[in-house]
Amino acid sequence: MTTYHHTFGRKGIHPPENKHTAGMPITALPLPRRVELSLSQSLGRPARAIVKAGDHVCRFYLVGEATGPVSANLHTPISGTVKSVGRIETADGHGADGIVIEADDIDHAADLQAMCDESPVRSGHALDSLTPDEIIDIVRRAGIVGLGGATFPTATKLTPPPGSPQCEFLLINAAECEPYLTCDDAIMRAMAEEIATGIELLLKALGSNVHCLVGIEENKPQAIKALEQACRPRKKIRIIPLRTRYPQGAEKMLTKALTGREIASGALPISQGVIIQNVATALAVYHAVVWGKPLVERVMTIYNPGERLHGNVIVPIGTPLKSLLPESSLEGKQKIINGGPMMGRAIAGIQGATTKGMSGLLLLTPEEAPVADSTPCVRCGRCVEVCPIGLEPYLLARLSELGRKEELEQRHVLDCMECGCCSYSCIARRRLVDWIRTGKALARRK
Repeated sequence: MTTYHHTFGRKGIHPPENKHTAGMPITALPLPRRVELSLSQSLGRPARAIVKAGDHVCRFYLVGEATGPVSANLHTPISGTVKSVGRIETADGHGADGIVIEADDIDHAADLQAMCDESPVRSGHALDSLTPDEIIDIVRRAGIVGLGGATFPTATKLTPPPGSPQCEFLLINAAECEPYLTCDDAIMRAMAEEIATGIELLLKALGSNVHCLVGIEENKPQAIKALEQACRPRKKIRIIPLRTRYPQGAEKMLTKALTGREIASGALPISQGVIIQNVATALAVYHAVVWGKPLVERVMTIYNPGERLHGNVIVPIGTPLKSLLPESSLEGKQKIINGGPMMGRAIAGIQGATTKGMSGLLLLTPEEAPVADSTPCVRCGRCVEVCPIGLEPYLLARLSELGRKEELEQRHVLDCMECGCCSYSCIARRRLVDWIRTGKALARRK
């Protein structure tokens, strides 16, 4: 049996993988007749709506325009009539400004025909002749953001600020260390050649002296084999199997595992000469450059055993959750999670729609998501032992409860990446991450 030694250190945890949907083929959700597009689909400022109620739009039209370097364009996955521009429900329950579009029979039929007629817009010489600036511009116009969850605009990440160190390595995060989620594994198995082309385009955008390291956890042997075969003729791309350990896919952990370099507190990966992109983002770049498709759909994991939608599904952005999760599927469920069980967020009900950053929807039973009352901290130190950043979660949580802003800053609360290792390991079942999130918000206040 092969042993893999690449990892970030001796901290972190080994939660049950629960990759129940691994190996299931990717299926496509039927094109919806109604989409609810939140304008807040990137890490930064919301996009600005450039349509109004009553406008008719066609599939792939730009409906929301980026409002800054950390904002992203928004496109419609369907043709139809704009029904409203204003507040819409979102999965987190907070609501957001958004655009609602509905298709009639004619629009829907036209979209289905257009999907059948799709063909590449660039290949061969046209692809080879693209300049780095042209690739970055295509990525920017396509509204591509990081699909690992952070939703940082990809074009902005490809153009580091003036004065930044030279980029030496493009790191592709294919670890998918979150339990239950298998969407990245699925696309690597099924679309390895397309991903490899996307990586080549990212490398070209970054310059001729950059090499790529792709980190995949060892629990995905089929994905490793598929990408190794696809990348074998591409000499600047190297596939590196990683030891299975959570949170292997976090940017600091991935950088340490693949390069041995450490990102300092408050620093960006480019400070160590690396730029990190998710493997699904590389696939989105391929679709934008080769097929001319903006980011209007993504593969996500829907964990809902026994229901029609269960597995890895191609879902148009803006698809109402009610069409994915029928009310009947909630019977006997303890929790609905947007994302993975470690870093995802529980949602109160079936409201809102899918977004670019939504990698999974998990419907967990009481046995899979037990709820226990918390008790006072027993000072066991487990949260300190497992924290991959080297923080003191028990202390940060207590300082947050007490509202001690200056001490939170001194203890580097903003370095916490909310991975959940501390809460998972706490024998007192304290909600450490929730309190630390509160502390981070307090520390950011001026």
